[in-house]
Amino acid sequence: MSSTMELDDLFDEATRTATTETKAPPVHNSLSTMQMFSKVLNELQQSAVKLENLRGNAQRVDGRIIGTGEADFTKGNTLYSLNYKGKIFQLVDVPGIEGDESKYAHMVREAVAKAHLVFYVNGTNKKPEKATAEKIRSYLRRGTQVCPIVNVRGNADAYEFEDDRKSLVDHGGAATALKQTTGVLESVLNSETLLPGHCVQGLLAFSSLSINPEIRRTSIHPSREHDLVIQQRNYLKYFGSTKDMYGFSQMQAVARVLHTKLGTFREDIIESNKVKVRELLIENIDVLHRALKEHQTFIARVDPEFEKCRESINGAVRTCERLITAGRKNLWSAFFNNLSEQADEIVAEYFGDNDLIAGKLKKAFQTRQADMGEHLQKQYGEYLESLQNSVSQAMDRFFQDVRRVEFQQRIAVDDSNQKAVYHAAQLDMDLGLKDWGSVAFNVGSYALTGAGIGSAFPVVGTAIGAIAGAVVGALVSLMSIFSSKEKRIRKAQAKVQEKIDEIRAQVIGSQSDEIQNLMEPVRKQLKDTTLSQIDVIYTKLTRPLDIIQQQISLMSNIKKQLEKMPHGTIQAIQR
Repeated sequence: MSSTMELDDLFDEATRTATTETKAPPVHNSLSTMQMFSKVLNELQQSAVKLENLRGNAQRVDGRIIGTGEADFTKGNTLYSLNYKGKIFQLVDVPGIEGDESKYAHMVREAVAKAHLVFYVNGTNKKPEKATAEKIRSYLRRGTQVCPIVNVRGNADAYEFEDDRKSLVDHGGAATALKQTTGVLESVLNSETLLPGHCVQGLLAFSSLSINPEIRRTSIHPSREHDLVIQQRNYLKYFGSTKDMYGFSQMQAVARVLHTKLGTFREDIIESNKVKVRELLIENIDVLHRALKEHQTFIARVDPEFEKCRESINGAVRTCERLITAGRKNLWSAFFNNLSEQADEIVAEYFGDNDLIAGKLKKAFQTRQADMGEHLQKQYGEYLESLQNSVSQAMDRFFQDVRRVEFQQRIAVDDSNQKAVYHAAQLDMDLGLKDWGSVAFNVGSYALTGAGIGSAFPVVGTAIGAIAGAVVGALVSLMSIFSSKEKRIRKAQAKVQEKIDEIRAQVIGSQSDEIQNLMEPVRKQLKDTTLSQIDVIYTKLTRPLDIIQQQISLMSNIKKQLEKMPHGTIQAIQR
């Protein structure tokens, strides 16, 4: 059976008139009771008419939701169920999208997201605005098909003459309106989405179907007696039959669109859902690509700040090393200069008594050794404290610079109206300065370990005997027998100074290795704490790049598998 015959049969079944038999009231021959029964019969007749009216009106439920013209638009999604050939279809009436529909946009999106077919009804017979078509495209980004409908307006007197009842498209510029509507939609929707359009006369179709087939009376609600019921009567007056009204309304064209979905509705639902999933994947992949590009830009801009921070810390270490080198050189120079002066005085004052000279030299060294140790330790602590401050300042600048770059990035994204998945500020990189204070304290604590004194003192202490031996050597020299005391003292002093200079050269020469030994644990501490934490922060900032790329790869793989599935089937996704 063709679809047209099925639709005609469906109309005949819906409008079939039920036959009923009526029995005449019994005739009473008794004249004596005629008046009494006449009164009762009249009351029964009135009650029967009233009851019949009540029964008829009880079935009059149609037309209450049809607009009156005063507020002729839907304010929310309204659901209707349609049972056709044992299949349940759900119809959703949504608000109009012309003009400012911001209050209802979320309702339209919600309905369209679940729809497999959308009827776009142009009820004004005017060319839709391009903005309206763009809205439709934004709502249909999930792949739903669209069937354009032009609802031709027209009261009954528009069809008074026979020529007026030949073709619906000749009324009210319907053909032009349909062409314009389809043209605007074609400019934004692809051929797979847009179905052929149709002209219908909705009010005429409603009037033809809102007839109770059992009693051949209108099923329009009594509240619409003064508009819809009158329209229905006038339509009947000119068309003669409800079937002719229905045929002229072209509503069967809309029914046929639904009818064609009947045989393949399962496959259509599967394919529609596959399209929706595919479109969602495409949209999310696009969002992820934009997020990836945004974060790559952020990393590229923040990279120099990491390098600048690392260089600042390493530069602070080099500066600290230079200061320690120069400072210790000055301290040792002062130490040996003072020791030389005091040695000359001791040799001159106690010349001839080697044991006393050796004791005095040893005591002078021990005194200066204690002072020198304090000076070395204090100087070392001061330079480490300066290093600590430099590291803290470098970290403070680093956090400020990273925040500045993140803020500039966010402003740039907001200005470009991009939909960002996240901002860098949401990442966990906010290590407070109090944390870096503890790192700096660990560096500065080396000043309390005695490491700043170094290992030069044993060299100096061991040399005291050599210095005393130099005095003895000067005294026993053969030349001393023939020299005056003053000359012998000067010679002894020169020998002592020669030994002190040898020790000075030995100590100063060992300072390079000494300072390296001092700085090695400092460098290690900074590497294991501060610089390590900077690397951790960098890893945290770059980690989203790997995550986003993994998600893009995963979604792209799902999309490829979805596109290869046979029509009307769904298969498990292989990861």
